[in-house]
Amino acid sequence: SAGWEIASHGLRWIDYHDMPLEEERRHIQTAVQLHTQATGSRPLGIYQGKPSVNTRALVVEEGGFRYDADSYADELPYWTEVQGKDHLIVPYTLDCNDMRFATAQGFNAGDQFFNYLKDTFDFLYEEGKTSAKIMSIGLHCRLVARPGRAQALAKFLDYLLGFNDIWVCQRLEIAEYWHKHHQPTKK
Repeated sequence: SAGWEIASHGLRWIDYHDMPLEEERRHIQTAVQLHTQATGSRPLGIYQGKPSVNTRALVVEEGGFRYDADSYADELPYWTEVQGKDHLIVPYTLDCNDMRFATAQGFNAGDQFFNYLKDTFDFLYEEGKTSAKIMSIGLHCRLVARPGRAQALAKFLDYLLGFNDIWVCQRLEIAEYWHKHHQPTKK
């Protein structure tokens, strides 16, 4: 009801690298079912996180996803062909991500998080004057909702309010824009 996009993060946070195809297929189907039950709508995006060589094909086979985020390859979405179908990838990020509060060599204070987000935004904003850029920020309620971290995020969002020529949006909105304005090139 809050209008948030809750993308599927898969059924379990495990490495799917060596998982048998049928078992991974069942995991994706179950994740979609549980997500739909919990939120009232099916997920339109998915980030398995630790995918196998089969994950993307299984996502396309499942259908209903507007994109997957199992890539760190770029700052812009891109199309790939999977089993003869065009499939959109909206890359994820591990650097502008509150998960770095929980990892070695990560952030240990809110000001580090704020400064990193601000520096990333400022760099991409300058580059964006000549070509489009997207800054993805990974947020997890169990991490960013701690007071000092939430304060850093609020400070960054306030910083963004100083710009009138940017779009703060959900990953699904990016995917929908890409579907509408940047269709894959047909060979």
